[in-house]
Parts: sequence; C-alpha cells; structure tokens
Amino acid sequence: MNNINLIGRLTKDPEMRRTDEGRSICTFTLAVDDTFSKEDRTDFIRVTVFGNQGDNCEKYLRKGFLAGVSGRLRSDVYTDAEGVTRYPVNVTADRVQFLQWPEREGA
Repeated sequence: MNNINLIGRLTKDPEMRRTDEGRSICTFTLAVDDTFSKEDRTDFIRVTVFGNQGDNCEKYLRKGFLAGVSGRLRSDVYTDAEGVTRYPVNVTADRVQFLQWPEREGA
C-alpha cells in the first residue's frame, strides 16, 4: 500500500504545464511542519496534480495558502551538476483539499 496524507502551506504559486495531448499537470511545493521533532523542522514536499484538479489548484491556490493532499509517494533518482546522486521524494496527488480560500475583494 502506498498512501500519504499531508497538510501544509504552499511555498510559492503553483506552476502549470500541459502535455502534448492537452492534459494539465500542476506542481507545487508544500511546507509541512514536523510536530514530532524536538527541533523546529519543516519538510518541503513537491506535489504533482493532474487533470481538472490540477486546473483548480492553479486557479485557486497561492503562495502561503493551507492545503491538504492525499496521494502516493514516488521517489526519483538523478545526478546533479556536481555529480552527486540525489533521491527526491515526490507526491502524486489523488486529492487536494483547499483549506484556505482567498479573501474576496471589498469584503
């Protein structure tokens, strides 16, 4: 079983791109506080969202907004410019819940 649930704040506005077939791919990074750590620790988790849900994330989420993500972990491997092998962990989201909405103008 590969399932993860996170709540965190976006570190910057979501980025949107499309495949050649027109499918939406939205990516953003969540800052997730580690409440069980003795020192103040924050993990920065990259999240990828596909399709209509990705369109909604790009439309409604902004830097600093609180969001909940459910999905699955995926690890990659690459060699950086200095020749160091890196193993980043990403989340492919099945569901994104908007926990903070933008203020309405004039409200």
